[in-house]
Amino acid sequence: MNIGVVVADARPIVLEGLNALVSSQPDMRVVARCERGSEALKAIREHRPDIAILDLALPEENGLALLRALREQALPTRCVLFADALNDEQAVEATRLQVEGIVLKDMPTRLLLQCIRKVHDGGRWLETQSMTRVVDRLQRQEAQRSDLLGRLSPRELDVTRHVVAGLNNKDIAEELSLSVGTIKIHLHNIYEKLGIRSRLQLAAYAREKGFG
Repeated sequence: MNIGVVVADARPIVLEGLNALVSSQPDMRVVARCERGSEALKAIREHRPDIAILDLALPEENGLALLRALREQALPTRCVLFADALNDEQAVEATRLQVEGIVLKDMPTRLLLQCIRKVHDGGRWLETQSMTRVVDRLQRQEAQRSDLLGRLSPRELDVTRHVVAGLNNKDIAEELSLSVGTIKIHLHNIYEKLGIRSRLQLAAYAREKGFG
């Protein structure tokens, strides 16, 4: 059975190249070519391809937004992000969304074909340099989060989690079955321990430490 592929790239010349490359393989077939994110999402819903090659820089909905939408809709298509470059934030988000493949556009074309076959077979193909940076960053975040966990009591962590979620003192009190006054005391203690002065600073600090 041929591997059904949707190819999506913002640049027509790159899209034509992807189409020609994939179509030249005896075990692959292109089921749709798309230049915009909305077109790609529609094509994936309609054709249910095995693989979608998604340009990170697609207009309307970029590759990460499409990947997020596919995960939310539980579509079975396995995804390969196709990118000129990948910064740390994008690589972290792609990892969190459990992307099946990442290929940089300056890599040899044979690697993209190898990626498609490996991902189709249930494996993952991740660009090594970007993923190494991601692992390092996630490890740093975990160490920072552990530091935050070590400073605050379990109840203070509960309050912090709700502050990060955007709840006010009354809502937090209701969620935790406590009085508003008790929440204020917890917040005062949290501010003292962390050396901050407001809930906005607390939310920003907690997010920076990968908590919430």
